[in-house]
Parts: sequence; structure tokens; C-alpha cells
Amino acid sequence: MGIGPRVRRRLGRFERPAAELYRRVFVDLDSFVASIRSEVHTPPRILEIGCGEGRVIERLAHTFREACITGIDICAQPGRLCTITEPRIRFLKITAAQMAAAEPASYPLIIIGDVLHHVPRTEREGLLKHAAMLLAPGGVLIFKEWVRQKTPAYLMGYCADRFITGDKVHYMREEELKNLATGVFGATSIRSQFRVPPWNCNLALVIVPHAR
Repeated sequence: MGIGPRVRRRLGRFERPAAELYRRVFVDLDSFVASIRSEVHTPPRILEIGCGEGRVIERLAHTFREACITGIDICAQPGRLCTITEPRIRFLKITAAQMAAAEPASYPLIIIGDVLHHVPRTEREGLLKHAAMLLAPGGVLIFKEWVRQKTPAYLMGYCADRFITGDKVHYMREEELKNLATGVFGATSIRSQFRVPPWNCNLALVIVPHAR
């Protein structure tokens, strides 16, 4: 275990603001969700795969006020720092494969943000295939990753994940990420892309799969 989890357990009521401050060094989640809003209209259902403690879902709930939003993760307590308790928001401790079996073709919008670098390389294609199974016909997948670059910002992000959180991570180059996405969803499935402040390493792909 890295030093981050040990320190966070001791913060008590200060854990949430400390976590927000730490995350903001690497990615502006408000900007991320604003960019998602500019790419899609009013999806009735949204799924976040790898929702963690619920920071993105909290922002999605404020942005898409009519949507039913589900967050799934295999961590101990998905959504534990989310302050929204509305019935339209739910968190499940379940894998993408289990979710795909239970609710196939159910979500017009799926988000996978900064998850893949935590997933073993041999399992990444499978995760995206299960995401494809969960997408409703005509649905959109927003797929964000911290991509590998020869920059100080990338090195800072890598060191934070590897030595502070203690996770064993592997980041892909931009070309690798796009090849993985098009290999699963189709050669012309990347509709657009955008960067998320404050660093160019934050790359999001907007994916509309080929008709299946």
C-alpha cells in the first residue's frame, strides 16, 4: 500500500477536501464533465465504469439533472465520498462483465475515466468489449486516460499513482490508446477527442461504435 491511502484514513472529515485538492493537481473534473455535456445532449441513463469514490458522478448529477446515473467499481465502497443521495443515483460493487450480463444495451452514455491504466494489459480489451455490450444503440462512450508522454507532467502523474497511491500502473501512448479503441469499436468509431486541463496528458476520446 502506498503512503496516500494510509494518510487519507487519518484525515477524517478533511479527507474529501484533501482528495479534491490532490485530484485537481492532475485533472479538472469540472472541465471534464463540461466537455462531456458539450458532446452529448440529455441521456436518460448514464453509466460510469470505475467510478471510484464518486467524484465524477457527483458532477454528472448536477449537470444531467434528469438522468438516472449508475456508478460501478470493484473497490470496497463505490461512491463513498459522493454527497448526493437522490434515488436516481446508485453505486454498485460489480464488474463490467457482470453488469453487461445484467443490463445489456442499456446506457446511452458510458464514461470510463482514468481506469484503464489500473487494469492489467491482458484485460483491457475485454473491459472495453463489455462496455460496448452495455451501450444502447447509438450510444456514446467517453473514454479518458492519462497518456504517456515525454513531459514533466506525465512523470509527475506516474509517480503520484505509482508511489503515493501504491498502485501498479501502466500508461499507454496516445497512438496505443486509439488503436485499442478502434480495435474494439471500429476503425472510424472515434467521433472526436478533447483534452482536459490542466495537462495535455489528459486525453478523452468520444466513441460512437459501429452498428452491431
